[in-house]
Formats: sequence, C-alpha cells, structure tokens
Amino acid sequence: MKIKIYEGFDLEELLNKVSQELGDKYKILYRDTVKVKTKIPFIKKTKHILIVEPEEEKKEFEELLEKELELEQDEKETYQPTYNPLRNYPLVEESVVKEPETKKEITINDNKLEEITKEFSGKAIDLINILTQKEVSLDIAKEVVKGGCGLELSSNKLDLRHFTFRESLIEGLNSKVDFKGDIFENLTRQKVLVFLGPTGVGKTTNLFKIASNLVLNKNKKVAVLSIDTFKAGAADQARSYSNILGIPFYLLSDPKKIRETVDDLNFVDVILVDTIGRSHYDHWKLGEMKETLRFLDEAQYMMVLSANMNTKESFNIIKKYQKFFKIDYLFFTKIDETSYPGVILNLTVKTGIPLTYISTGQNVPEDIKVLTPERLVSLLLKETD
Repeated sequence: MKIKIYEGFDLEELLNKVSQELGDKYKILYRDTVKVKTKIPFIKKTKHILIVEPEEEKKEFEELLEKELELEQDEKETYQPTYNPLRNYPLVEESVVKEPETKKEITINDNKLEEITKEFSGKAIDLINILTQKEVSLDIAKEVVKGGCGLELSSNKLDLRHFTFRESLIEGLNSKVDFKGDIFENLTRQKVLVFLGPTGVGKTTNLFKIASNLVLNKNKKVAVLSIDTFKAGAADQARSYSNILGIPFYLLSDPKKIRETVDDLNFVDVILVDTIGRSHYDHWKLGEMKETLRFLDEAQYMMVLSANMNTKESFNIIKKYQKFFKIDYLFFTKIDETSYPGVILNLTVKTGIPLTYISTGQNVPEDIKVLTPERLVSLLLKETD
C-alpha cells in the first residue's frame, strides 16, 4: 500500500495539486481538517489533510539503484581480471575495462592535488576527485578511498584494489562506516525510539513513515507518543496519522506521566516518540526537552537531518544536541532534493554515529529506505545534472 499526504489551507488548490501530480489515477483514503492558530488572537485557520493512494508506479530513484546493482553484477560476470604479482589488487587491461562512471575533470586545487599524488595514484585519485565533487570533505574522501586500496609496489603508492569505482568504494565504506541496517529487525524486547532534530527536516512525517512500515509491512504493534505541545496543529496532524494506522497516540509533557504511559504500553513492540523541533542554539529549550524525557532510561535517540544541509552546520547541530542526548543513529531526509549528498558520509565518519535510513520522497511508507553501502555508493557516484 502506497499513500501520499497532502496538506494546505485551500481545499481546491490542494485537489488541483493532487490532480497535477497524480492525474486521475488516485483514491482519497482519508480527509480531515484541523484548526491552526494564527498570529491574531482567537483567530484560527482551517488546514485540510488528504491521505491519497496513487496508482503504483516505478520510481526514478529505485530504477537508478536497480541499474547500479545490475551494472555491478554484469561487470562481475563479464570481466575476468588477471593478477599482477607486483600489485596486491586485481588488474585488467585498459582496452577491456569500461569504467561505468564518467571520468571528471580534476577539481582539487593544485596544492591538495600534489599532496594526494604523494600517497595515491591512478584511479584512486579519480575516485577521490569524484567524492569531493559530491561535497565529501577531502580528508574523509582520502580516508574512505584508502580502505578500498592496495599498495602498488612499482610506485609505492595506493591505488584501487578493484577494477570499478563502485566495488572499491563499497569496500572503503565498509571499513570506515557503521551501517546499522533495519534497526527494527529481530526485536527481542520493546524498543523506544525518540526522534530529534531541528525544525523543517521532517521528523514527524518520517516518524510516521517508519510507523506505517512497521504496521503495514512487518505486522508490528506500534504506539506514538508526542511531546510537541508547542506547534499549532501538530497534535491534530499526528493524531490523524495514528487514526489511519489504527495505533495508539498520546500527547504528553509531564515526565512522570510519560514514564507511566510507556509502562502501560508494555504490549506493543515499538514506541516512537516525536519531539519539538528546536534550534540547536537554544540550550534552554534543549535542556527543557531533556528534562521532559528524563525518565525514559531505555530510550534510544535518532537524529534526523536533511541531506541538503551543509556539513559544517549539520555537524554543529549534532554536537549541540549531544550535550543533552546520546545520539544512537543518523537518519537523512530529502535525499531527492540534493545532488550533493557528501554530508551523509562526512557526518558519520566525523562523529562515528551509525547510519540507518534515508527518506527519498513523500510516499508512505515506500519512500523510506534502509541505508546500505550499496545505496550510499549509488548516491555518491550518481552523475550530477
């Protein structure tokens, strides 16, 4: 089951938007309205919520990943590398190997390029260059590529161990990055997961993508608890989503009541906790949030960030939040809104926090994917328009 959620204050415009995106191939599963506060006291606006089921269609993002995986398999079946005893990695004749990735003009500045060529040679330099074009920092690009290299004895420099960028990068990622996979697989006890992050990254939407996946595809018992009593209409929206899924929903702000509610929910497999989007510069509000959650000793914390944010600010967000919470996982949203996903690699290597999921669009629950080395490589090697 695939659904899309549309929200807006003008119902006619909302229906026009649905028609423009889906044509006449859709079905409205659920329709609701919520009252939203305005800046004018005692005046509220009506927000419309439509839950729509579009006709199944192949997504461009998924087609890309499938092509990448097929290409990798074709290369393995087509090319039989020989072994050069002077190098400790497979080697193929230049006339035989057709590198699937288009070689790009070197963009690393001369000083850095000279530094790189002292340690790396050949295609390793090309791969480092490709990663930096995706806004992977140079130091991290070198560190990851090194994990997929072997020593070329004739030059005493590092070059790729495999004959494709893809295979070498997958090996490098596996050596440097912790991919947690699906953290809800093989649950042996109840899991309490708190979603953290700044405003606008999609915490609530993606929390319900996970809830939908657990309920619809994994047959798990799920409950949602929100401490977002601040944002106008947030509770009504979350309650609407929960009603659609047929799962319990609670809006709480008292720490003791939160503890009691979690204890009473001992019959569910997963409790997802939605929090208020807070600026990482507002230490007072972050401390207030920590106080609200202080009795949830068993909780794990998921940091939700947008893939179209810059590395410096994203890293700052993580460090500020880490002063109050132990962050267990990283979740990246808006993958489909950037051609430069280097921030994903930068942050996990710099912080050591494991990767879990990515969000690739608005469909629920299809547009949430487990982030694997293969998926991250496909994003990093994808040609930029």
